[in-house]
Amino acid sequence: MALAPLVAVAAAVVVTRWALQSGSLIDTVVFRTAAHAVLRGQSPYFLRTEVPFVYPPAGIFAALLAVAGPNVHVAATLWAVVSLAALARTTWILVGLAWPALDRRGAGQRTCWLFAVACVLEPTRIALSFGQVGLLLLWLTVEGLRGQPAAAGRTWLVGVAAAMKLTPAVVLVGLAAAGRWRSAMWGVAGFVAAGAAAAAVAPVAARDYVGGAWRLAHDVNSTRDVLNHSLIGVSAVVGLPSWMGLALAALALVAGITVTALLWRRHDELGGLSTVLVTGLLVSPVSWVHHWVAAFPALVLLLRGISTRRRGARVLLATALVGMVAGTDALALHGGGLLDPGGIWSTALQEWYVVWGLALVCWAASPVVRNRSAPAPVTSSCPAHRLTVTSPRPDSDAVTAGRRGSRHPGPPP
Repeated sequence: MALAPLVAVAAAVVVTRWALQSGSLIDTVVFRTAAHAVLRGQSPYFLRTEVPFVYPPAGIFAALLAVAGPNVHVAATLWAVVSLAALARTTWILVGLAWPALDRRGAGQRTCWLFAVACVLEPTRIALSFGQVGLLLLWLTVEGLRGQPAAAGRTWLVGVAAAMKLTPAVVLVGLAAAGRWRSAMWGVAGFVAAGAAAAAVAPVAARDYVGGAWRLAHDVNSTRDVLNHSLIGVSAVVGLPSWMGLALAALALVAGITVTALLWRRHDELGGLSTVLVTGLLVSPVSWVHHWVAAFPALVLLLRGISTRRRGARVLLATALVGMVAGTDALALHGGGLLDPGGIWSTALQEWYVVWGLALVCWAASPVVRNRSAPAPVTSSCPAHRLTVTSPRPDSDAVTAGRRGSRHPGPPP
């Protein structure tokens, strides 16, 4: 048996075992309690629990997964298995976007290695230890964008993810900005359908949410926290006025969506996907470390950048891997001195996710600013990946090479 699948399975087993033994499983408990309330015909909101259920009504569909099993431990185990399966599928799709010329065997090997790395990253570990829904949302988003722009109807999955947790809605904004109106409208249809289905299944929950339960998210998720890795969170930590935090988030949203739209117009699907997901993390009022599982496509983008000799890709990827494997948030939770507040340098360290995210968006924008085309993928020989790739507009060098008889133009400088 090849080494890569063994490493992938070992990583999944180790991280699952660690999450179940060391994690709080607090979100699994929240989901399980909310699902039982819905099954009894009650509202999942305003329950007498340590942490309330703060998701939109469509989040109930994710909560119902936590009902399986006789106790929380069994439910958390099943939740971890489903989450890791979603991560594996996400990784497979991303490999197809980044390296479409790989055959099925090569794509499978690379998927296994990248999946193993993803398992040990801090956002994944924390998401599993809490029983968070982030990996499922990431899969729904990536799966919904597979085959763009031809497979526009698949984006209803992105709408479902946005209905369950509002942050993925930024992807629909990016699609509209890129002129992919059919894809954006299918996403909106998925959002509306998921909300309507939730209202039909749990009308009491829908009524309570509209009537004021949506405010629970603001009450629970304090923005002034060194573990809140968003621009609004950083602004609150350093003592800036709230309007300034909102202004910074608005500027980042405009910039991120603009870059996303330009990349997607150039048919750089992975670049646009990575940029819009990181933008969503930066502008969200609250982005805890487990939310940053959505940055995984950006790591694959950087790895592709290394293979095409993009300047700065090695530094950004190395920085992300060191920070996410070392687990800087864990130091803050255990009272480590590295993340103690005070000073610009200390703030940059404790909020390095935000600094890295801003750098990633700037790096993704650099070829657009210099008016250079994204790397031209070669049509995949792997049937499973053929629908995920649309060749971008070739640059002048690629056109020249093609006229000279070159079958596959080389990577851009």
